[in-house]
Amino acid sequence: MHIKRLARISLLFFICVICAICGFECLFTSLKVASLNLFADDVKRSPVWEINTTDTSLATTALKIAKESYPEIDIEYYLKRLENIIENIKTSLRGETEPEQIIKTINIVLFNELQFKYVQTGNLDYISLNKVLDTKIGNCVGLSILYLSIAEGLHLPIYGVSVPEHIFVRYDDGDFRRNIETGYEGMFTPDSYYVNMHGKRISHTSIKKGYYLKNLTVDEVIADIYLNRSIIQKEKGNVEAALKDVNHAIELHDNDAVAYCNRGVIYEKMKDIERAISDYNKAVELNPDYASAYYNRGSLYATIEVIDKAIMDYSKALSLDPNSILSYYNRGIAFKMIGRSDLTIEDLNKAISLDPKFAAAYAHRGLAYAESGEQEKALEDFNKTLELDPNNTEIYMKRGILHADAQRFDDAIKDVTTFIEFSPKNAFAYYIRAKAYRGKGDMQKSVEDYNKVIELSPRLAGVYFERGQIKNQLERTGEALADFNTSIELFPYNPFAYLHRGNTFKKLGKNENAVKDYLTYLKLNPNAPDTEEIKREIEDMQNKR
Repeated sequence: MHIKRLARISLLFFICVICAICGFECLFTSLKVASLNLFADDVKRSPVWEINTTDTSLATTALKIAKESYPEIDIEYYLKRLENIIENIKTSLRGETEPEQIIKTINIVLFNELQFKYVQTGNLDYISLNKVLDTKIGNCVGLSILYLSIAEGLHLPIYGVSVPEHIFVRYDDGDFRRNIETGYEGMFTPDSYYVNMHGKRISHTSIKKGYYLKNLTVDEVIADIYLNRSIIQKEKGNVEAALKDVNHAIELHDNDAVAYCNRGVIYEKMKDIERAISDYNKAVELNPDYASAYYNRGSLYATIEVIDKAIMDYSKALSLDPNSILSYYNRGIAFKMIGRSDLTIEDLNKAISLDPKFAAAYAHRGLAYAESGEQEKALEDFNKTLELDPNNTEIYMKRGILHADAQRFDDAIKDVTTFIEFSPKNAFAYYIRAKAYRGKGDMQKSVEDYNKVIELSPRLAGVYFERGQIKNQLERTGEALADFNTSIELFPYNPFAYLHRGNTFKKLGKNENAVKDYLTYLKLNPNAPDTEEIKREIEDMQNKR
């Protein structure tokens, strides 16, 4: 092995000597190219499917990956188009050897003359090299692949570089080093720009361990293509394809915390909770400062109602990313699940301060205020929620309940009616409106809504009981008796059902039946405040026999 390596070093030295003689074409032979050719067996490769990055250029590999999504493409055609761009750049360079000027020339050709444009959107078209060449539009992945492919053709030491949710390129020959931001037409950007932009998401530890801002190997760049395609497939609902792609990404770059985190999300969508947690665990093991991994794991714990662990993970995510609106929001909801409305309100206050138009945060804070007995604050939050999101139908229902509790029956009826328009088979909504109509004194409409509740949910004992009470008020005594009978059949332990049925029997002159129901009422409710009154009533009816 040492002899083989010495031979390679000697060969590399020989090439460098030739470079001094031959000029431009060899002068910029990069370490990247060396790793592709001279040191191929020293670089980790994973030819686990038909694409072997050891034997092909980055451009060819990128096009083979694109062909999986666009089977009709002619790879040689696009390689020729790429070659034409490279030749155009060579012509524009006119023998220039200064790195900074070379980069500027590439930028002028790509972004000014050819007018390639950046778009900040996840779409297969924007990451696929063929589509980028066709449309001249790409996101950070698509434009970076284009730039790296050109650099490879020019034998330039340009590498892919990743930061959270972004990739750019970097010229680095050991002496001259510049970050090249393809999102800004090749503008030079210092490392500090990305550190400042991402705050705690890029920590000293993450940089030191090589998670961010390092020169990527070719395999790692290709892994990024698969990872981004996986994310797009996941968002489109193609979870099987997403899983296949992220597996390829991990095979090529098995210490990428982001890939494990995203695979965790995919497993979560596939309801494979155990594997999802395992991948989130792996992500935070690889990068202990990875806020998104803690957040995702926390959300999964919340879903399976392991609330203590969910709160711990949200808290960790917030320690790393204190401006994470969703972490405050979800931790607030988690606190609500354990009955800590005070902490819920505190977290949602923070979420709202970070995003004053976060409708869902107002909605949940309103619910927390309602549970805490602060009805007016709850009402204010529900009003704000519907101002920001008029289609949040659940809040119409919640606000309607608040109005009903405050005896604002017209407002309650209006809100619940709006909710029913969106959810015409929600029995509970008709029940709330029935009670509002009853409170308003409109007994006929109240009965109509109780009828609808029973039509949708025919085994609710309490609904029959309440409808029976109203029918008694409407002097529909026989119908009232039938409702009390049904209520008692469904739930024979409600003392008040017997009391009201007893009253109904008495009204119908069936004193013997009334006495039996009154006695049952007293048995089920021995501490009733009207006990003495009921006993006198029983005695009177027994004396009239």
